[in-house]
Amino acid sequence: MIKIIQRLMGVTILMFSVAGYAEQKPTIDEIQKMAESGDAVAQAKYGSIYYLGDQYKPLPNARFKTRKQYEAISYLLEGVGKDVNKATEWMLKAAEQGYVDAEVFMAAMYDRGLGVPQSGSEATKWYKKAGEHGNEMATAVLGPYASSRLKASKDVPEEYALKILSTK
Repeated sequence: MIKIIQRLMGVTILMFSVAGYAEQKPTIDEIQKMAESGDAVAQAKYGSIYYLGDQYKPLPNARFKTRKQYEAISYLLEGVGKDVNKATEWMLKAAEQGYVDAEVFMAAMYDRGLGVPQSGSEATKWYKKAGEHGNEMATAVLGPYASSRLKASKDVPEEYALKILSTK
């Protein structure tokens, strides 16, 4: 955003506002409070923290994007043990509110039976909801890439947990 501050002797002095671009790093306590108050994004972030936990490290051959995402959020994982049940509990709350990334996460968790009973029909339900909300990956695993669905569901929780934690 550009604001004109002053016009002196025919010269316009401009100020560039960087509001919203400042490095604001929420604490896990802040995320927890927002999650408990019903904020779907915070619920998904809180679930992601517990999905990854403090033992998570990207593999050495991980994509550059994955390593950068991890570097940006690793401080949130400090001292938090991985707890798949707690992760799915919070992620389900976000998915039930229509948070699309949480819907995809839950679909993969149902496909694999992680933190929830394995259920292809529940997984399909969540992929359909995510597809209806515009998620192309969800649409693809229900359509032309249905045969790759279980393979995709192996990587989805980690990728989406990183993605969710990396969004502002």
